[in-house]
Amino acid sequence: MYTIKDSKKKNIIEAYDKEGKCVGEAVIWPSIASDIHEGPRINIYIDIDINDIEDRDELKDQMFDEVMKRSQTIRDKYKETEAYKDFSVKVYHCCFSDNKENIDYYSSKEGFKNDEGMYVIKKELTKEKLETKEIKGIDFCKLKFEDEHEMAELVEKQNKVFTKGYSIEDLKDLKSKNQWFSIAAKHEEEIVGNIVLVVKESESKVKYGWVDDLFVSKEWRKLGIGEKLLLKAFEELLTLNIKESRLEVWSDNKRALSVYKSVGYEFYKQTECSIGIFL
Repeated sequence: MYTIKDSKKKNIIEAYDKEGKCVGEAVIWPSIASDIHEGPRINIYIDIDINDIEDRDELKDQMFDEVMKRSQTIRDKYKETEAYKDFSVKVYHCCFSDNKENIDYYSSKEGFKNDEGMYVIKKELTKEKLETKEIKGIDFCKLKFEDEHEMAELVEKQNKVFTKGYSIEDLKDLKSKNQWFSIAAKHEEEIVGNIVLVVKESESKVKYGWVDDLFVSKEWRKLGIGEKLLLKAFEELLTLNIKESRLEVWSDNKRALSVYKSVGYEFYKQTECSIGIFL
């Protein structure tokens, strides 16, 4: 009844009815996951959007079958290459936690599990100091983003950790915020870690420090730099009379969750759900 074909837009397929009208589209977006998972991984994000037509459910299933077939092809192409042959491959749909329709739909598919999500965690700040040892060879200092060379270095270092990191324009935009600060960990003047906080306000008008970014370069992990950056940020927030910090973290990021829990962050709410299957 419907014809499914590639769209002119990248990573999208479209469904057309007998009159040649586009009545639905699906996204199939492969990417190399960041190193938050236990092993190297390829993620294939999928999303299906069908117009309000009479046999909407049937077309959605038809599109789903096509999406899975193409995902298998994408997986096979990756697996044929030496660089990615040992990567796991996960097809997933991600949506806000209140999107019951999508959560129910993808969870109903064989093998799909609602097993990952985006958490917001928070910590109440007190004057009590958490003791941490000094880290040999590491100095901590605030970054002002006044020098484009400094911004370029931070972007370079952060982009090695995250697949979608900051740009220089992002940092320039950050400078326009009312209250923010950035603290870097440096070794011989080279940035090896950094934390950025932006002061936000809750619905009840309570100010809190939002961790916009925190990273430690791979070769400098397991030395306590992440914990130290967080504690330095807590001290700075208290000087601003701000007594709460919040951040978002992917539930599968066990390494980061361990760091956050070690300094007192606790689960607050889940904002996104990821429902997927390993191929």
